[in-house]
Amino acid sequence: MESAKRAPVSPTLPSYEQEQHLHAFRACEQRHEAMARLLVVVWEEPGRCDPRAMTHVVTAHLRRHDTYHSWFEERDGTIVRHILADPAAIQMEPMALGEVRAEDWQKHVMATPAPFAWDCFRFGILQRANGFTFFASIDHLHADATVIAFLMTEIRSAYRAVLDGEGPLQLGQPGSYLDYCGNQRQRAAATTLADPEVTRWIAFLHRNSGRMPAFALPLGVPEDRYHAEYVHVDILEDAVMDAFESACHAAGARAIGGLLACAALTERELAGRSRYSVVTPTTTRRSPQAFRTTGWCVGVVPIDFDVQQRTFPELALTAQDNFDERLSLADIPIELVLELAAGLPTVGPVATGGVMLSYMDVNVAPLSAHIAREWHQANGRVYINQGIAAQVAIWLFRTQRGLSLTAAYPANSTARASMHRYVAAFAGACRMAADALMPTYSDVGRER
Repeated sequence: MESAKRAPVSPTLPSYEQEQHLHAFRACEQRHEAMARLLVVVWEEPGRCDPRAMTHVVTAHLRRHDTYHSWFEERDGTIVRHILADPAAIQMEPMALGEVRAEDWQKHVMATPAPFAWDCFRFGILQRANGFTFFASIDHLHADATVIAFLMTEIRSAYRAVLDGEGPLQLGQPGSYLDYCGNQRQRAAATTLADPEVTRWIAFLHRNSGRMPAFALPLGVPEDRYHAEYVHVDILEDAVMDAFESACHAAGARAIGGLLACAALTERELAGRSRYSVVTPTTTRRSPQAFRTTGWCVGVVPIDFDVQQRTFPELALTAQDNFDERLSLADIPIELVLELAAGLPTVGPVATGGVMLSYMDVNVAPLSAHIAREWHQANGRVYINQGIAAQVAIWLFRTQRGLSLTAAYPANSTARASMHRYVAAFAGACRMAADALMPTYSDVGRER
C-alpha cells in the first residue's frame, strides 16, 4: 500500500473503457448512488485451504498482470495514472476474519475498495468442514469476463500445483495492458470523423434517433440511470443447445447470429418491430499474448437489420453477416465516436441508456473446453453487485450446463413485467429453433 502511494504519474492514459468507468463511478458517488462495478468470481475446492500456498499464487497473479500495478486519481476532471515501479512490492498477506454469516461475507465482498483506490480487488476463502470456497472480487476497472480463465489457471491450477509439489506452471509470457491502453490512444489520435468506421457508427446512431438502441418494451422510467435488479434463467439444457447451434450452422451462421435472430423475433412478437437494433460486446484482444493478458479489453459491435416476416434461418444468416461485417467497429470506442461527433445534430452527446446483448461461450477462446470443464466441476459462478446501471443488459452464457440468461433492468414493476415477458418469449424462440433438429439428436442417442 505504501509503495502504491509513492507510485509516480505515468504518461499512459487509461483506456477508454477505464476512463468511462471512472467518470461513471464519480458521477454515482456525487449522487450517493451505488454502482454495479464488481466482478465476483467464486468456485469450490475440497479439503482444507493452505493459506501460505494460496497467498503465494494470488500474489504471483497480481505481479504478473500490469493492470494491477496502476491506480488513478482525478485532477481537474482529468484522469491521471500512477504505476508501481516494482511489481515485487506487491505482497499479499492473509487475514483471518473468524466465523462469518452469509451477510457478513456479502458485506466484506461489497466493501471492495472503489476504483480510485489501488487495492480495488479482494481475494479470499470461506473454509467449511468439507471444503472451501475461493472468491475474487475485482473492480471492472481491471477485468472483463475473461478474468475467469486467468483465475482458474493462475490461481486454481497453480494452487494445486504448489500443493502437489510440482514446479511453477508454464503460463507463457502475458501481454501488457499498459501497451493496450497506449496503442488504443495512439489509434484514437489518428482517427477522424471521415474514417469509414466512424461514419458507420454515426449512421447507426442516426438510425436510432442519435442514441443507442432502445429496449422494445416499457421500462417505467424516463431517465437513463436507474437502480437495477436482475433475473437469471436457464434457457436451454446442454443437448438442446447443441441442437440450437446445429440449426445456426445449417443456416450458415454461428450461435451469436442465431441468438441475435431470436432476439429480433422476440421484439417482432412482443412489440411489432420490423427492424432489430442492439449493441453486442466482443473482446478487442487480437494476439496470442493479448489473450494471456487480463484487463478490460472490450468493444461493442452495432447491430441492426430488417426483420419483416423473415424466418429464423434467414434472420440468423443476416444477423451473422451483420456481426461479421461490423466486427472491426468494436475497435473504435463509442466514447471516441461521440467526441468526434460532438456538435452533429444527428448524434446525442452521451452513450448511456439503450440495450446490450452479450454472448459468451466458455468452451472457446479466450476461455477453453478444458477451463470450461474445470469451471463446471468446481461449481464456478460469476456475480455482479447491485447498483445503478445505465442500460438494459442481457448476458447469455454457454457452459456445459447449456445456455443461461441473466438480465439487468430497472427495479420497478413495469420493467419487471416487461423483462419477464421478454425472457419467456426469447426462450421460446430459442427452443423453437432447436426443435427442428432435436429428433436427429434423439436418433443419435438411441444408436449409441
